[in-house]
Amino acid sequence: MTKKPKKQKAGNRIVTRWGFKRLSDQKVDPALGPQDAESEGPETAGPETEAAPARPERARKSRGTATAVVVGAAFEAATTGAVRRRLAHVQALAAIVIVPGPAWVAPVAAYLSSELGSRWGFHSRDGTERKRDDAGTVEVARDLSRGLCVMGVSHDEKLLPASLRSAADIVIRIAPPDGAVLRKAIARFARRSPGELEPGIAAGLDLPEIVAAFRPGKGAKNIVRRLEAARNSHVGTTQRVPALATAVEYGEAQRWGLDLARDIADFRDGRIAWRDLDRGICLHSPPGFGKSWFASVLAQGCGVPLVSTSAGSWFANGPGYLDSVVKEARRSHAMAVAMAAPISIWHIDEVDAAVPERAKMSPRAQEWWNVVVSDILNIVDSALAAKDAKLLVVGTTNSIERVDSALLRPGRLEKVVRIDPPGAAGVANVLRFHLDGELAGEDLAAVGAAMEGSTPAEIMYMTRTARRTARRAGRSLTVADLIDAAMPHETHPPARLFRMAIHESAHAVILLALAAGTLRHVSLASAGDAGGRTSVFYADDDLATRAAIEDRATVGLAARAAERLFTGSVSTGGGGAADSDIGSATILVASLHASFGMRGAPVYLGAGEELLRAVALDAGLREAVARDLHRLERRADRLVAANRDAILAVARRLAEKRHLAGAEVEAIVRGRLRGRRRGLGNSNP
Repeated sequence: MTKKPKKQKAGNRIVTRWGFKRLSDQKVDPALGPQDAESEGPETAGPETEAAPARPERARKSRGTATAVVVGAAFEAATTGAVRRRLAHVQALAAIVIVPGPAWVAPVAAYLSSELGSRWGFHSRDGTERKRDDAGTVEVARDLSRGLCVMGVSHDEKLLPASLRSAADIVIRIAPPDGAVLRKAIARFARRSPGELEPGIAAGLDLPEIVAAFRPGKGAKNIVRRLEAARNSHVGTTQRVPALATAVEYGEAQRWGLDLARDIADFRDGRIAWRDLDRGICLHSPPGFGKSWFASVLAQGCGVPLVSTSAGSWFANGPGYLDSVVKEARRSHAMAVAMAAPISIWHIDEVDAAVPERAKMSPRAQEWWNVVVSDILNIVDSALAAKDAKLLVVGTTNSIERVDSALLRPGRLEKVVRIDPPGAAGVANVLRFHLDGELAGEDLAAVGAAMEGSTPAEIMYMTRTARRTARRAGRSLTVADLIDAAMPHETHPPARLFRMAIHESAHAVILLALAAGTLRHVSLASAGDAGGRTSVFYADDDLATRAAIEDRATVGLAARAAERLFTGSVSTGGGGAADSDIGSATILVASLHASFGMRGAPVYLGAGEELLRAVALDAGLREAVARDLHRLERRADRLVAANRDAILAVARRLAEKRHLAGAEVEAIVRGRLRGRRRGLGNSNP
């Protein structure tokens, strides 16, 4: 039997409303059971009536709109029966309802308005209107003094009138709906329970995205599938990634991640407190080193969800205005909070674009970016200091020097790690991952040596190239395919091939003659004007001295000296870029004068590539650097001439094989080297 509506006086008006228990205290009908049904009636709106216990009465029960059903279930989860009864009793009350996000404000206000009746006055703030802080303050005070009830609804309590915030009798915080809340909402909407749902089934979804999954006539199971699909399109990763335990290619970052994984396990077991965990890291490197992938590797290794975002998405997902960029950043953070169970990782890619260094901006740019950067810093602070949803923040960038220093201080992204090219073990691990079980049991040492020094992205590309070669030949992948992909056959005129081999061999032989570092490998694989690559490891067991720095510069200049000795001229392969032989030698020598105070006055003018600009602008520095480079070039000439036979022997073998491991080069030159031992390596003026 349908209940009659109650009539109440409100001032001079008669207000007809349905009892507040209509949705808030209603229980899911146990007769619905756990089984799903794939047929539903049309979606209807309007007041809901109480059903009789008999099963046929279920067909006459109105579900309400999908929005009302979801909001109602979320509101019930956030309140107790006592709170709902207190709200239903019409008396002078001041209440605040904090909702998960701006999109919830209007639907929650509409739902509560229909439930509570006209004696309640509502102040809704979703941040879209630019209202003064005191807007509504007088109205709230007047209504409360007249005995009326006032409710504020917002995702940010600071947006509500000050008088309402200070006078609030009840504060209700509606959390993003979890599995239990959505199970109740789906059961009401579809008239069938979907069964148990995972807690994070709608993690990161805003109210409109959740409601879009509720469609009449599709059944409870289909609602669940749509929710899962919507969630997966926003957050987390299901892609296959390397295991953290074996990802040695990440070096220091892997070691940090393993320590974090152990700390998380201890935290879950109650052995340590949350304050004892590292919570922020920033990874940087040139493109292609797998920085963004590391966030997924870390998430899977630690067994926590991952939410990835970027400055690009903040601009692309909105009109690009200041407020829309900030809202997208907050939305991403809210996704990470919703995913936390109780820990999740919030990954900010392109962090240099999200939090750029303001000190290097023009005043006009600073005026715009100060708001964004300050807000992001506040979000990071709240993420790292959260008491309930515990977040780990990972930033990745190609340009660490462009990241605002305020983000990299202790307490935020305090651990800064550079990702370097993988060594032999790292190359083998990346290669095995991309092979995904192929060539199991095969010895890949030669392939790893050929690919050493390559970035993970290059290794992935070479593996795909090798597969294509084998597929088009109609056979299985072989080790030879991988070697050919790493060092593709190139047809060079004899003169060019000889020059390339002499060039790289001189680097390798003079390195060994001076004992300046450990030779990893030398190869002929053209990249632009460069004819090959010599991979060297410089030990860091001690700080570099002037002699060590000049040895490295001499090794770089030796290739030009060898070209001049064996061919009668030098080529463009030794210069043309900051990372070329000449560019690197210039930076090394300039650092002695302008970075480390090892030549001349102890003055600091810069470091790295910025020294090239200092050399170009400062005539005195340029003259001093040029004198040293001429001296070291004469030294390189002497060393190359003394080791002519060794360089020629290595060059012939290199031209034949295209790749030589460091041990092979050492075997060729053993007993032939002449260097520092006989005074040829003396670098003093």
